[in-house]
Amino acid sequence: MTKSQPLLVSTVALFALLLSSAVQAQDPANAELQARHRAAMAKMEELRQRTDPAALVERAQLLQDGIPISEANPLKARRLDEAERLYDQALAVPGVHWPSAGVRQAKLILSRDKDQPSIQKAIDLLRRAAAMQNHEAAFLLAGLMEAGIGGKRDIEAAKNLYQIALRSEHGPSGLALARLETDPAKATVFATQGLRLLFQEARQGSAEAARTLADHYRTTGDGPERLSAAIEWYQRAIELGDAEAALRLGRLRVDPKSPLRQPQEARNAFVKAAERGSIEAAMILAEDPYNGAALGVQNSVAELWLNRAIETKAPRALVLAAEIRSQYGEEGRAAAKSLLQEALQRADDDVTALLALGRHVRDGVLIDRDVPLALKLFDRASISDNTTAYYEYARTALSHQDAITEGTLQSAIDRLRNAAERGHIKASVAMGDALLRGQGIPESQAAAMEWYRRAAESGSPAAYIRLGDVYAGRSAGLEAPRALEWYRKAAEANSSIAMVRLGKMFNEGRGVPQDQALAATWFSRAAAAGSGAAMVELSSLYSRAGGPGHFNLARDALEKAIRAGDIRAPIALAKLYLVRGERTLAEMTLKRSADGGSAEAALNLAELYLSGQATAEQLSAARRWLAFAEKSMAGDDDQASRIASMYLRLPDAGSIEHGSSALEALVRKNNADAMTLLATALLQGSGIQRDPIRAEALFRRAIQLGHDGARFILAKAYRDGEGLPRDPARAFALYREIYSEEPGDTKIQIALGDAYARGEGVTPDRRLAAEFYAQAARQGDPDGQVRLGTAYLYGAGVDRDSQKSDHWFSRAGDAGVIEAKVQLGNAKLSGLAANVDAEGAFASYLRAAEAGSQPAMIEVARALMKGFGTLADPALAKMWLERAAALGSPDAMFELHRLYDLGTKPNAREAERWLRQAAQSGHAAAMYRLAIRSQQGASEQDKATAREWFEKAAQAGHSQAAKALQRLVAAAAEPE
Repeated sequence: MTKSQPLLVSTVALFALLLSSAVQAQDPANAELQARHRAAMAKMEELRQRTDPAALVERAQLLQDGIPISEANPLKARRLDEAERLYDQALAVPGVHWPSAGVRQAKLILSRDKDQPSIQKAIDLLRRAAAMQNHEAAFLLAGLMEAGIGGKRDIEAAKNLYQIALRSEHGPSGLALARLETDPAKATVFATQGLRLLFQEARQGSAEAARTLADHYRTTGDGPERLSAAIEWYQRAIELGDAEAALRLGRLRVDPKSPLRQPQEARNAFVKAAERGSIEAAMILAEDPYNGAALGVQNSVAELWLNRAIETKAPRALVLAAEIRSQYGEEGRAAAKSLLQEALQRADDDVTALLALGRHVRDGVLIDRDVPLALKLFDRASISDNTTAYYEYARTALSHQDAITEGTLQSAIDRLRNAAERGHIKASVAMGDALLRGQGIPESQAAAMEWYRRAAESGSPAAYIRLGDVYAGRSAGLEAPRALEWYRKAAEANSSIAMVRLGKMFNEGRGVPQDQALAATWFSRAAAAGSGAAMVELSSLYSRAGGPGHFNLARDALEKAIRAGDIRAPIALAKLYLVRGERTLAEMTLKRSADGGSAEAALNLAELYLSGQATAEQLSAARRWLAFAEKSMAGDDDQASRIASMYLRLPDAGSIEHGSSALEALVRKNNADAMTLLATALLQGSGIQRDPIRAEALFRRAIQLGHDGARFILAKAYRDGEGLPRDPARAFALYREIYSEEPGDTKIQIALGDAYARGEGVTPDRRLAAEFYAQAARQGDPDGQVRLGTAYLYGAGVDRDSQKSDHWFSRAGDAGVIEAKVQLGNAKLSGLAANVDAEGAFASYLRAAEAGSQPAMIEVARALMKGFGTLADPALAKMWLERAAALGSPDAMFELHRLYDLGTKPNAREAERWLRQAAQSGHAAAMYRLAIRSQQGASEQDKATAREWFEKAAQAGHSQAAKALQRLVAAAAEPE
């Protein structure tokens, strides 16, 4: 399937075309499919003519296994409800058929119904069949006892039943006893008995026995010899017509960890499984071109199997088809929505389908968001005792507490604990989060730490960071060494979040000796790992510290790492140079590493050339280094997506087409990075035509695949209306989901605080807004500090406190945030603090003005003119106003007009010049004043000019101008 093809020839039409070709070819495979379908139909018709119990059982078994869809489609559609009714009819009649019918119905029930009454019904059937000497019933009952299904776990009773079955020459029971036996000698005896019986059955033509042997060799050793034996028996089962054996062989052959991995053989096995009716195998073949193309399935073949899977109406197949179709234009997205709606209508007990559908309706992917429905779907999946279903239910409920009841919240916590106790790592982290915040459960930091440690023992970087956060926030930093330990573990796992945390600790001296050189080193490493937040922190560090000593120490540390062979150190050093504004040194560092063969350095060098206004020479160099990186990184899909997105930034059509095609190919492989980059380009129209609808769908798909960056970009687009219709509610929901997984991200804390403060997408709550701002402020985020300082200044969500307001504004100002210095000046001057502090206000304004703030320059000038908080100095005031005006400030221009118009040394010419500059720069009051002057003229031209300025001033929000314009309109309408 390529982009240039008609992307959604209707499914029916495309399938008809493929079918037509197949029929014309009349190859042996198609003839075999037709013969198999006709034989199944003939058998079903023969059985319908009979009413004896044996016929009912055989018919039910055929329906349970599935009937081929058509002569052209071998996939089998299972009709389980009808099969169960037939078993009921057969079991109502006593006879020799009863034990096998009871076993088959019990297996059907256990495969689809996980509620206790259904399990009890299956157990009763198995007990009756076992009492009639059915060894398979005894074996199945033993398995339930061993697993503790339907009652308490009872290993001894299970062993007894396995032995009964083994005495009836049931081979799998011997293997089960060998597994449970603690005495090696006895275990060998049981295994030998079981294998001997299975060998005999397999040689006599039992596909199930051959498959069981293959499973045994596959699961009891990973050496080539045992795996070869497994393959041999799987092939024997396949020859006997076993689709499940073909499916398992395909999975073994495609497993990257298997020493006998052969993708081509895996593909052949999946084709055989699909030809024998396996929908699962058909879906694997259909998805291959969109999932890494490991099997090398051609697009046309994948499309054939996808259409065949759709015809089965299996919910899982419909969901897969929707996700594939959604990638192809507006028509494809419409088809995807229709497929998902049909999947919802047909949803059965397939856990995989229920989970996928639940995520779609929760996240609003391709179908309207419906949180209550998502919870119902996850609840249905939970019936099968699935830990992922428990986690998704809990995650959804905790992230959307406004849409649930108290009972649902308690159920969510219970399920989350269940999943966590059974080893689900994300559930363990989420359980810790719930305890730490007191979400649906009493707050307990100690209990939260226990859950975080469980997840950390399983290698979760998120848990490392959570532990570090808790220790970093304790006892005024007294446990900082333990926080450092956990952050370093996460950093070793390449977590840029942890690297930024380490940088902040050393930068601010929180619980550790302040070491800005070490902070710069960690920020540089995080920046090299792709963290935008780290670049901001580096820039803030050097705007504040600025001294060469810190820079030299950080540079020396990175140069030492380069000499030690750290391949990321040159990129980190280049990032360090860039935040210092030393672009040439950054370029030299990257070029030296790229010339030495580093593809990563070459990629960063190309990115450097493409930033800003690139010259023709720089564009040529960027193209050359991109080609080198692309060749060197072939096979690395994550880097390939980054390279492709950079091709879109080149001006020539060939590069743009190359980048676009590469991203499209990666998107078809389900690469979340590529989806995010392509979606961003489609949203902004960067190199390719804007397509907001597809961009949104790609962002949503990337989110489903776990890409947090996509979630943040989409949330911001919804919040600000950038490329998409503004939707604060959706933005807030996405921010809240990110926060639930990464509560320490200051960008998210501030975004949630802003939403609560403004009431955007959520009910306004200044208290919650202040809480989120405080979280960000305490982590050293300057924007959070400004917002918290403002909250204390005005008493927004917290008690008004001038000292705390000054403290947080000062912290942000020290971090280089000019706005904080202006706000601090406003606070000291406004009287909202305890006392008006004119001198303190002037000092704050002056620091902000020296840092380049135009509003601060104007405030400094006003103070100098009036001698308020400082000595009067009109000449110096004029200099500050001219400096702000030169930077383009309309307010400064208007102040200069007033200075020359009303000052101690009036200058009409200069006053007029500055008035016109201010008006032309959009200053509403300046426009209004020009309009009034023009209105005093007698000519028609003066009147027209006055009206023009009144209109512009009114458009700029000047209320008096709007009223004057109304009077002019009314006067013009009056008869002379």
